[in-house]
Amino acid sequence: MAEESVAWTFYGYRTPAEGDPVQEWFDALADDERDEAYDTILYLRVLPRHRWGLPKFEAFDSDISEIRFTVNSPKRIFRIYGTFWPKTHRYAYTFLVGKDKKVSNDRRGKKLAIARLKKLLSGEAGAHGFRLHKKPDS
Repeated sequence: MAEESVAWTFYGYRTPAEGDPVQEWFDALADDERDEAYDTILYLRVLPRHRWGLPKFEAFDSDISEIRFTVNSPKRIFRIYGTFWPKTHRYAYTFLVGKDKKVSNDRRGKKLAIARLKKLLSGEAGAHGFRLHKKPDS
């Protein structure tokens, strides 16, 4: 049997007070960093959820997970914490926090992602269609 065809939609966290913090983080990445993020997200975009896995993806629990990408010279690892949301969409993932990986267990980043998820679920925050691009908009 052929594997089902998928096309994930990615969203970014948004509030009136914070704006679009993950989109702003993504847009401010250096060209090589943004290119790696772009390539990683496009790779995951067409895979069924059960094929998302290490080293590009790790689920921490049923709510929070991370997408990782690496940039070499010098080697740097980046994470985008997120969640499979909105639940009404079968193939939807919302980015909650974008970070440089500076520690192996980023408790502060995970705590912020959980707080943002709670705001999404309570209706205090929303989401926007995430703009993936290799170069910043001019």
